[in-house]
Amino acid sequence: MESVSFDTLTFDHPAACRPARVSASLHLPSTGTAPFPCMVLLTSSAGVQRHREHYYAQALTEAGAAALIIDSFSGRGVRRTVADQSLVSAAQMEGDAFAALALLRADPRIDPDRIGVMGVSKGGVATLNTAIAVRQRWRAGFPHLFDLHVAICPGATAQHRDATTHGRPMYFMLAGRDDYTPAPLAIEYAERMRAAGNRRIKVKVYSGAHHGWESLGGVFDIRDAENWSCCRNLIEDDGRHFVPAAGRAFSEPEYQAWARSNCVTWGARAGGGTAELKQRATADLLDFLSVHGFAPQWTNLRPASINCV
Repeated sequence: MESVSFDTLTFDHPAACRPARVSASLHLPSTGTAPFPCMVLLTSSAGVQRHREHYYAQALTEAGAAALIIDSFSGRGVRRTVADQSLVSAAQMEGDAFAALALLRADPRIDPDRIGVMGVSKGGVATLNTAIAVRQRWRAGFPHLFDLHVAICPGATAQHRDATTHGRPMYFMLAGRDDYTPAPLAIEYAERMRAAGNRRIKVKVYSGAHHGWESLGGVFDIRDAENWSCCRNLIEDDGRHFVPAAGRAFSEPEYQAWARSNCVTWGARAGGGTAELKQRATADLLDFLSVHGFAPQWTNLRPASINCV
């Protein structure tokens, strides 16, 4: 593991215009020949976790891909955003991801044509945002795009009215019993992206799974979780949020205030993962990556068991 730090990419969005220096850990395969494909990993609201981000990084490196885990919180003086999602926005994490993309493209150990992004929950929101075409205009002057996107249990209450993507492969991995980032909303968003022209979208729903299935053991309550699952809105091309329940569009700060008074609730359930589920979902992820050239060693590993600690 190699530690790196870099300045985030700021862009024309109220929640993504504050400079910050963030840290990350780069994990490289122990076998194979560089340059390697690489996945940028964005965290959930809980921050970098051994059983989640480091687990995925290990699975990726064993399959022949590099992984860069971004810590979007520590450099901003934040431990977690579960109880207050405004502490670090998904837009800021999006900026972190693109800054990392530029860094990785300059690294001779990384294949510049095979750099993807993936994230869980809050990181999944940022992952979806990196795929939306209109947001590239907000990043005026930044020329690079990710080659592949994987969103695990992403929040999809806020969807771009224009759901056109850059057309790169996308994989939605969803939990059927998710009351934090409900699967039906993400399925709807995926269908709108397909209708807007991207036919390279795969959706997988694990029917018995809860949010955060990477955590093995019983389902637990996150009592202080700020839950936005009832806050449906459409993001306009200028970044405003059109809220059907209010019948009007809000600026980002106005929307944050309106939502906290009108639709945000508290509490969610998470966990409940089993070794079998985690192994199956990881295999599905690596199968998807392998199809697109992001897991060159996976064919040789496929019959073996995956360590799900």
